[in-house]
Amino acid sequence: MRVVPEIMPCRRGHVVVKEGEATCLPLCSRPTVPGVISERACAYYGARWVLAPIPDAVHLVHGPVGCAYYGRTVRRKNYRLFSTDLSERDIVFGAGEKLYRAILETCALVPGARAVLVYATCAVGIIGEDLPGICRSAAKVVGRPVVPVNAPGFCASNQAAGHDIAARLLLEHFIGNGGGEPVENGVNLLGEFDVQGDLGEIEALLGEMGLKVICAFSGRASIAAMAQAHRARLNIVHCRRTGHLLAEGMREKFGIPYVKVSFYGLEETAAALRAISRFYSLAIAGEVVARGLRAAREKARPFLARLRGKRVGLFFGGSRMGAMAKAFRELGMEVVLAGSQFGCREDYEEAGHKVADGTVLVDDAHDRELLEFVACSQPHLWVGGTKEKFLVQKLGVPFLVFPQESAPFAGFKGFVNLARQAAGLVSAPVWRLAAGGF
Repeated sequence: MRVVPEIMPCRRGHVVVKEGEATCLPLCSRPTVPGVISERACAYYGARWVLAPIPDAVHLVHGPVGCAYYGRTVRRKNYRLFSTDLSERDIVFGAGEKLYRAILETCALVPGARAVLVYATCAVGIIGEDLPGICRSAAKVVGRPVVPVNAPGFCASNQAAGHDIAARLLLEHFIGNGGGEPVENGVNLLGEFDVQGDLGEIEALLGEMGLKVICAFSGRASIAAMAQAHRARLNIVHCRRTGHLLAEGMREKFGIPYVKVSFYGLEETAAALRAISRFYSLAIAGEVVARGLRAAREKARPFLARLRGKRVGLFFGGSRMGAMAKAFRELGMEVVLAGSQFGCREDYEEAGHKVADGTVLVDDAHDRELLEFVACSQPHLWVGGTKEKFLVQKLGVPFLVFPQESAPFAGFKGFVNLARQAAGLVSAPVWRLAAGGF
């Protein structure tokens, strides 16, 4: 039985231990307990997470410059971002005219942009700025779509709401605006952000089966590519949190079916390729899977001995929690904790089926809880976002950032990269010298 540290009474339902098939799931999709240091982000940042990679749009943050600074870096990439830099005077007297001028100025600075995305922040939401009306007026002058992103940080309990707002915005304003007939071998990737080359690995595998990616939301989702997304025969959902709403919307609007898969880990990647091949009746998938598995197992073998039996804790975005837990078990590691800042019920159900009995499942853990979990489980490796990195490293525990920082983790080659990085971290001599290391 896994040892669970003492936690606040109001948080007890958010922490459970898997026991048998009848897994008790943690409470989720609830507001954070007031006063604790949550690892969550806000709805505005959730919208930035989805929309930031769109390259041919102007991104303008209507709010204090600090919000723009916060939203500039997404998945370790720095994006060009404009801001209206609201001041105290603007909050008191309104900043509609300031926003109108800012839209015209940014379009003059970026004449090749095909649209303008205007993000509402908490300050704008509080003073009740007429964002849609100002955007409509400016669009008539600049001659291109000016779209309000109405996702002030306070509008929901976590960043997931911003993902949904961004997905609905893409469906309403950009997806399927172009012409053309369906592409027989065309697919879209939904919920794939091309972190450190993940998209390239997935696209290469699909290319081996003769399939072509029309648009990847939003790792490679230009406005031109989104306009052609309706021509795909199949949507491939790689991240449920972002991709599911897009997939449902495109199914209703264009009749495009979808499959939910994961390309993290050997078994998940093989299952994904087989599921896609069944839709297209492709016999070649068996060859692609066999070749990929053989090469990956051979290249990963030198690292597995260093990882076998080691304990690992996982705490990051919910949709990939289950797939990554399974991938680490394929590395021979024992998953002691699987948690998320904002996972939904389906995320925890999937994770519960892919972890062993005794694994702790936790939703929205805060700093103090994470410290207690690390002390109780004594992991050899912790995997999560940059917010937790230095907290865990101070305890002498190696930390692997996910979404990753240096190489793709998706596909067969990505599994080898994961094995190499995990083995290098757990066997690094420096951790034997760190005070409090396990």
